[in-house]
Order: sequence, then structure tokens, then C-alpha cells
Amino acid sequence: MDAAIRFWNGPGWISAAHKKASKECFDELQLTVPKPNVPLYSEAYSEWLINVYTPASIECMKRKGF
Repeated sequence: MDAAIRFWNGPGWISAAHKKASKECFDELQLTVPKPNVPLYSEAYSEWLINVYTPASIECMKRKGF
């Protein structure tokens, strides 16, 4: 029944292994985060997110098997 509820509620549920891998990748990529004086929704932040963080995050998750 629990699995049915998770399925019904959508993609919000991830396995413990996926959550652990995601946290490890996030920790690895912390060094690439822009300086704190860059506004959160600025153009520079958006470009960093699209060009640096997202591809690196995808590659990291692939290395971990996801």
C-alpha cells in the first residue's frame, strides 16, 4: 500500500541510494557555487546554473550509477 501511495503522489519519492548520491554530488559541487554577492536570480547565476552546475551534476550522478 505504501508503494501505491508513493506512486500516486508522483515523483517526489527517491530511494535512499539516490538521495545519498545526490547529496554527495551536491557536496562535491559546492566549490563551484558563485560568490555570495551574486544575486540568486541574476543572469550570472542563471548562466552558472545552466552551463556549470547542471552538466556537472548530471555527470556526477552518472558516475554514481544514476
